[in-house]
Amino acid sequence: MTASAWVDTVLAILLTLNLLVLGGAVAVAMRRIAALSGRLDQAIADVRRDTVTALEDTHAALTKLTELSGSLEALVKQDVAPTLSVTRSALTHIDTTLRGVADATSSVRRIAAGAEALTTPSAVSEAVSKMVGASGGRTALIAGVALAVLKTVTAMRRNRQTGGADGAAKP
Repeated sequence: MTASAWVDTVLAILLTLNLLVLGGAVAVAMRRIAALSGRLDQAIADVRRDTVTALEDTHAALTKLTELSGSLEALVKQDVAPTLSVTRSALTHIDTTLRGVADATSSVRRIAAGAEALTTPSAVSEAVSKMVGASGGRTALIAGVALAVLKTVTAMRRNRQTGGADGAAKP
């Protein structure tokens, strides 16, 4: 065998070895790509499963919230609204009662002021007291009262004779 045949044989062996190493590297790369593809498929499946679970939980929460909203609305219509109506009515009655109490208090104050005015000595009673205390004052007071009684009796007789207050004669 000649040297060129040996070179060709060695080159062919090196080329074969090179192709074997290259084929092995491609095989390893393909295995790694397959493993990565499997992991990606698993991750996508996990994301889908988690998304579905989250959507189901969200739907359940929204359903419960809708039921709670309906219950709350029914509670407001059935219990709170009538209670507010009764409270408004009670406050109206309280307002009316307090106004009545205020009016009564005002009236009591007026009566108390009038009673106070009656209990304090007036100018007429002071004058009568002075007249009674003076000499001849009692006699003048009795004469004044007698004169008033006499005038009243005379006026009543005249009234009877003329027929009363309206001027018509009585039978």
